[in-house]
Amino acid sequence: MSFTSEIKTQLASLESKRKSDKQAEFCGIFAVNDGILRTGSRDVALHAEKLCLRSGGVVGRAFFRNGTKAVYGLDMRWSGEFSINDRNSAAAFLRGCFIAGGYVSEPDSPAHIEITFRNVTSYELGMAAFELCNIVPKGTIKGSRFVLYLKDAEHVSAFLVTLGAIRGVLEYENARIVREGRRNSNRVINCDDANINKTLSAGSKQIEMINAVRGSIAYSNLPDGVKEIAELRLANPELSLTELGELCKPCVSKAGAAHRFAKIEKIYKDFTRKS
Repeated sequence: MSFTSEIKTQLASLESKRKSDKQAEFCGIFAVNDGILRTGSRDVALHAEKLCLRSGGVVGRAFFRNGTKAVYGLDMRWSGEFSINDRNSAAAFLRGCFIAGGYVSEPDSPAHIEITFRNVTSYELGMAAFELCNIVPKGTIKGSRFVLYLKDAEHVSAFLVTLGAIRGVLEYENARIVREGRRNSNRVINCDDANINKTLSAGSKQIEMINAVRGSIAYSNLPDGVKEIAELRLANPELSLTELGELCKPCVSKAGAAHRFAKIEKIYKDFTRKS
């Protein structure tokens, strides 16, 4: 079962306490597709049918298969009037809208949630409901359909909380934490790999310079500390300057190690210039 289907099933199990909220939820279901509902969830179909009948509507029910999938169809007729009065009714309306025409991405995928409306009037009602819930969606048109959507993970979580899908929010947030943890871990690993490659590249260059000047008089005249770190580099091509400095006796800082290699580099440049 997809995450979207799980959320819709969770929402269908909720029971609004206020009669006005029950009607608001039904109006959301009705508004999205002008009373036509097609769903693979028996729970969602029964929930929508119950809300329709309680609101004074009439339901034509059908069941059929689309390939191997069961599909429950409701054709609802209702002629009442509806208005969004407060945040609770707005949340209930959006709950109905999502049940009938909503989609949410899987928890381990980039955040995305949307509701698709058949007509502009329902779309504008949906926008007003979002704003009453202090959530500002973006809107677009896909063919003949009108879409409200969110792509920010925090906004998606806030919207699911508004709908009442608490278990869905916990699952979504857990997956998001794992995803962020993996990203941070990969970022650290990539950074470490880059540092290792940088160290190895610097070490290879230093070894090249040392081998080029090692038998020269200028090299033999270098201070013992410089020759010491040169020998340490030849024996430890993978170590950083800080680690090489710690092997020196006495220890020297990273800057001290770099200063010693600068002397070797000067000899190397003079040597290659004469060559």
